[in-house]
Amino acid sequence: MLELVWDAERSSSELAEAVAMTRPAASQHLKVLRDAGLVQVRVDGNQRLYRVDADRISEVRRQLEGFWGDRLGRLASGVAAEAGEEER
Repeated sequence: MLELVWDAERSSSELAEAVAMTRPAASQHLKVLRDAGLVQVRVDGNQRLYRVDADRISEVRRQLEGFWGDRLGRLASGVAAEAGEEER
């Protein structure tokens, strides 16, 4: 669902149909995304329109890169070192 609202605002009904979910199931999923701050909602008449919160996504990405960047670098170094030992 997050991908579907990445570049365009979509209604909960549109999203439910696109991912083959019931409307109640889609609403629950959207609530989780909203509570996490990953999507914003705008009310237009009787519709709720969802769109990704790009600022929050950028913040989450920075946090993940900070967390995983060092760890993945160390893992890659360890794998390279082991591969070098096995070649001997």
